[in-house]
Amino acid sequence: MAEIEERASLGRQPNALAAWAEKSEDYHERVREERATALSLAVKCINDGTLDLLDGVESPLSCEIKKRHGAELFEMNRNWVETSQYWKCPCCERGKFDISRVGSKGQILAKLVEHHDHMEDALKAAFNKVFVVSGAENPTSTGLAMIERMAPAFSSYARILICEDCNNSDAAAKKILSDKGCRVEWQSFSIGQIRQFINVGKHVSHGVDESKVMALWQLVRPAYVARMKLVYQVAEAAVLQDYWYERYPVGIAAVPTLSNGHHRYGGLELVDAEAFSREMARNNIVHQANWSRWRTESKPVGSVPPENYLAMLLSLPGCAQMWSELEGSWECPVCERSKFEVVKFMKGKVAFQTYPPTQASAAWKGIRKACIECSSVVRAMKFELENGYGLDVGATFDCITPDQLRSIITARPHSSPLVDKQKAQKLIDVWLSC
Repeated sequence: MAEIEERASLGRQPNALAAWAEKSEDYHERVREERATALSLAVKCINDGTLDLLDGVESPLSCEIKKRHGAELFEMNRNWVETSQYWKCPCCERGKFDISRVGSKGQILAKLVEHHDHMEDALKAAFNKVFVVSGAENPTSTGLAMIERMAPAFSSYARILICEDCNNSDAAAKKILSDKGCRVEWQSFSIGQIRQFINVGKHVSHGVDESKVMALWQLVRPAYVARMKLVYQVAEAAVLQDYWYERYPVGIAAVPTLSNGHHRYGGLELVDAEAFSREMARNNIVHQANWSRWRTESKPVGSVPPENYLAMLLSLPGCAQMWSELEGSWECPVCERSKFEVVKFMKGKVAFQTYPPTQASAAWKGIRKACIECSSVVRAMKFELENGYGLDVGATFDCITPDQLRSIITARPHSSPLVDKQKAQKLIDVWLSC
């Protein structure tokens, strides 16, 4: 046992795979050479204009920029070279050519930056403040980990790549507010908000409209204040209650699997994890799924949605889009439920989903959208025919016609339909007899 543990601690054991890998060092050398060749070809293609998904100081775009500014030296950052030459700033909507400008040292500025909210910094600052205010003397072992994990939840927008001028305009707006006596230490404006107060020009930094900044601040201030209060409450809980999140001891690999990047040595770096798992599964006992459950088991009945269900729905982007795409008088063309009856309310969650039938299925042509419950019955039937019986159904909706589907289901408001077991079995039998 001690010997096995010692070998495990070393990370490998003598085996034929490791011995083969050591003799195949030329393979790794070839990989390094091929990577070097790929890099050289990428630079060549960028420079000759045949590859515009990346950029560089000698790309056709850069040559145009140098000609426009009468300068040769670039101050170009990694984000600039790793983006397309046709990239446009999602905030000011300028392309790279218009973004480029001459800096104070005569160099051409070509910089893109990741714009982000500062809630992680705000939470950590509040975390420290709680210690000072409360006088807490016991250290917390889980609080900081909770703070780090919760920070994204407080952010008002996700990270996004923008030009340096737009990012600088955010800082300029905060300075304006700070000079006016506003407490905006952790405020950061989104690109939609920045767009409201910048004056955009070609090859120049943005102007910032002070009056528009002040007007915008009046709109966003209540939300900012509310977030800061929540931030402090979370930090207070993190400091004073030490049961939030457990870090694993240093040295423990939480999921030490090949698929998760572990054991990549001794030849195993050449073994594809997915192919390896498939190979090992050949002699395994695999539990067979019950593909007939869609027609043999009834699903629970949903509840009537609350009166404000529409406000809940429209707060969910996917459901809101599906709802707005259909007129108020729409009914599911299969089960004939109204839009309201299609709304599902279970376990406090509301949902409205539709699904477009496969237009390649002749019987379904002309039916633009069906409710998700009817579509789910169709997909479940296809899965049973293909996975349970090995049949080739073709397109999903080839397995059943709208009339056949109507004949085997009983629609229920806010719920999945009831499926007639005997009628559904007959449809399956028809397929099996073909």
